[in-house]
Amino acid sequence: MNKLSSLQAFITVVETENFSETARRLGVSKALISKQVAQLETSLGVRLLHRTTRRVSPTSSGQAYYERSKPLLVELNELDDSLTNSDRALQGELRISAPTTFAEMHLLPIISAYSEQNPEVHVKLELTDRFINLVDDRIDLAIRIGQLEESSLVARKIGEIRMMLCAAPEFIHTHGLPESPQELSDMACVLDSNYPGGNQWQLKTAQGQQTVTVNGHISVNNARAVCDLVRQGKGIGFLPSFVVNDYIRRGELINILKDHTPDSIGIYTLYLHRKHLSQKVRKMLDLLIDSTH
Repeated sequence: MNKLSSLQAFITVVETENFSETARRLGVSKALISKQVAQLETSLGVRLLHRTTRRVSPTSSGQAYYERSKPLLVELNELDDSLTNSDRALQGELRISAPTTFAEMHLLPIISAYSEQNPEVHVKLELTDRFINLVDDRIDLAIRIGQLEESSLVARKIGEIRMMLCAAPEFIHTHGLPESPQELSDMACVLDSNYPGGNQWQLKTAQGQQTVTVNGHISVNNARAVCDLVRQGKGIGFLPSFVVNDYIRRGELINILKDHTPDSIGIYTLYLHRKHLSQKVRKMLDLLIDSTH
């Protein structure tokens, strides 16, 4: 049994949930794929896949084996590539996951520059504000903002942002300027439902960091949309600096309660833990770091 071929067959079956599609992708017969997976199961002494007439899915042991073996196979392939293709133009697919608003306002120019420098790489950008599994979704590089959970992923800090309390001049003219965080509870606010605390805003007070419960008749799961509503005078917003900085400079928004906003939070890139990072990912990391420093 060729262990690497059998492992590649198994991993592709898990991802496609289909023996025929796996055979098509790998350019071999369906019978050979079935044989390779069966040989792998026999050598391990455990069933890796549930097989039905409609779909194929991993067993609990198969899922665990997939999650551990996929990064190893990727690392081996990329190590080979780094040695044999070091002088060639980068090529293939680069899958990136990023928060929607951050990508729209900051990442797209970086993607454009990367594409110009590496025209043979197909960049697939997944915009989502949910945290996705890099292995399950076959993501090469993810961008996350804020506190990171414990994981086996490699996290690299590429920048910082601040959360800022903002309001439109007309809103302040009509409703007055709050002098303390507690006053926010009695004022209209526009909520970003992607903010982890919801309507519980973490702010600094004389007693230290405190949670202030705010009220808002409008809640949106997009920071850019929240910003637009705040600019229209619909309420006070609690927004990332990269969303509001330009509007503050132009006087369309006013940064209020500056001494009460929390410390800056990190912007991170996440990728699978492996020593030999692919050149495709490394080049993107370099551009991200250059653009945020």
